[in-house]
Amino acid sequence: SKPGGRRGPPADDPVWLQANRNSENTRLVKAVLVAGLYPNLIKCAPSAKPGAPPRLTFFSEQGREEPIQVHPSSVNHGVKKFSARWLVYHERVQTTSVFVRDCSTVTPYQLLLFGGKIAVQHAAGTLSVDNWARFKAPARVGVLLKEIRARLERVLSDKIERPEQDLQLTGGPLVEAILQLLNTEPATAAPS
Repeated sequence: SKPGGRRGPPADDPVWLQANRNSENTRLVKAVLVAGLYPNLIKCAPSAKPGAPPRLTFFSEQGREEPIQVHPSSVNHGVKKFSARWLVYHERVQTTSVFVRDCSTVTPYQLLLFGGKIAVQHAAGTLSVDNWARFKAPARVGVLLKEIRARLERVLSDKIERPEQDLQLTGGPLVEAILQLLNTEPATAAPS
């Protein structure tokens, strides 16, 4: 066993360092959570009562918004106000109510870049993900985000087809642009 319990190559291994260069980037880690957990999404709406927990809903398989609660065993149980209006979660369980244990707040950019299908409502000045999660934004932002996603899909498809290909050469500037978007999104960004 290595000192500190860490496994893997030596901490100064250049390949290890390169592979883990963004491991401390919480915004990127949450974007990866969206990519892996979507469509497991919860909307957080402020409670009508001051000091009460937010009203949480999920989009059910029946095509309706339904209430959901954070399980008492979750670290997020009892939270009065989340830092974002959206949560992704690992699984729902139903006992006396519908609950989630493992959930994490996510931002609009994380959802728009790594969630479901983006639709642009030009006249309304909104974007939506799978016609449920809605955000106020100019139509051009939606068009640009859709283009970024299409390019990322092409880069990933190319990498799958040609694993020996250097991803930095084919997708480096795109990945850097996505990182910049994620890292510069205002902390207060919230959907309508």
